[in-house]
Amino acid sequence: MPGKVLIIDDIATNRITFKVRLAAACYQVAQAATAAEGLTLARQMPPDLILCPANLPDMDAAGLARALRADPLLEDIPLIVVTADHDPATRLAMLEAGADDILLKPLSDDLFLARLRSLLRHRHNHEEKQLRDGAGQVLGLAETPAGFDAPGRVLLVADTADTALKWKSLLARSMPDRLTTVGIADAMRHIGRTDVPDAIGMVLPAEAPETGLRLLTELTAHPATRDAGVIVALVAPRARLAAEALDRGAAEVLGNGALSREMALRLRRQILRKRRIETLRRSMRAGLRAAVIDPLTGLHNRRYAMPRLARMVEEAARIGRDCAVMVVDIDHFKMVNDTFGHAAGDAILSRIGHILREAMGQDALAARLGGEEFLIAMPDTGPEIAHMAAQKLCRLIAGTLFRIPGQPRPVRITVSIGVALASDPAPRDPAKPQGDPVSPAAMLARADRALYGAKAHGRNRVTFCKRRPAA
Repeated sequence: MPGKVLIIDDIATNRITFKVRLAAACYQVAQAATAAEGLTLARQMPPDLILCPANLPDMDAAGLARALRADPLLEDIPLIVVTADHDPATRLAMLEAGADDILLKPLSDDLFLARLRSLLRHRHNHEEKQLRDGAGQVLGLAETPAGFDAPGRVLLVADTADTALKWKSLLARSMPDRLTTVGIADAMRHIGRTDVPDAIGMVLPAEAPETGLRLLTELTAHPATRDAGVIVALVAPRARLAAEALDRGAAEVLGNGALSREMALRLRRQILRKRRIETLRRSMRAGLRAAVIDPLTGLHNRRYAMPRLARMVEEAARIGRDCAVMVVDIDHFKMVNDTFGHAAGDAILSRIGHILREAMGQDALAARLGGEEFLIAMPDTGPEIAHMAAQKLCRLIAGTLFRIPGQPRPVRITVSIGVALASDPAPRDPAKPQGDPVSPAAMLARADRALYGAKAHGRNRVTFCKRRPAA
């Protein structure tokens, strides 16, 4: 996981000290003495994380955080502020400005490196989701990010009910979200019975924290809660315990001096983060669907159909069963377009797509190959069943009244269907081993030849590929 860290500090000895610490952990290090120099360097070679003190000669840490968050190139880079100031209000001001965390001096190596690992882990996960989102944007499917102000669901976990209720009372003053409390021992059962939380706040007891750490591991691994950031509040300031919580998946760790407003701010950040993840995931699913679905008919497209057909043919050969491929072509479709316009043609294609979806079973593949041509593939189907299914489609479409936009009367449409079977003998390809299943392209070509026969014999009919002995 080690990445590139930019150290911004006007004191050279501080930069050297941090560089030695980071280099020992295999991080690449870049250095700058002022905020302006650091911002310029970050734009030229974006780091994975930025480290700075509370004050720089030309800007304080809050100002640097605001500058980062306002720059589209730098807005997602985590910022850690290292300071000796233990004032909770000062910490809160820097967090509100956009800093990701404030680490207090003297700095524990364990906690320092664990926090770096935690922030970089979340950053790399976010970058991966952004790459997926980019695919969605190319397809025009990016969604508007969820609003930050919408109330979320927060689960507060503590070792006792009184402690959880105390936190709920404090947080309710500054959070509009639905806050639910539960004991550590009952947390997983509670999640299984109620709505999944958007963020989780956990108070880790000073005595026997192992139960809380085990719960933390379960929460960050469970499918229902792994996207819900967990904020751990320590009753006692123990650096090793904080480091272990971070390495077990905690999004953030707070000391016992943190204000309730700081906990509220961090929980709200986690709610926003989870909603962004959900938005990107929806966009990714929509993008994948768009890549394999024909938008006009709602059927699968050729890109999806050919590999699926190949698997179907291979499975038929493996189990010794037949399968059928049909190519369906709309009769006189060019005349429809020329007479009524392309909007009419689109309406007919859409309706036929609906008919094919409804008429074919769940195991069958229905796809649009392009233009007015469709593919139907039926597994475990011999010639008799294939013939009945094709004839049924012809009758169904011929009996449908197609309504044309802007036309007072519906029109009738027919289709011609060519059928090929995997069991049909054909000239053997000497380049292929004996017994190999026929290729999907070859089956499609046979069905296409059969379709030409249907067209030549008057249309609105079903024709099978002419069987011929193997060469």
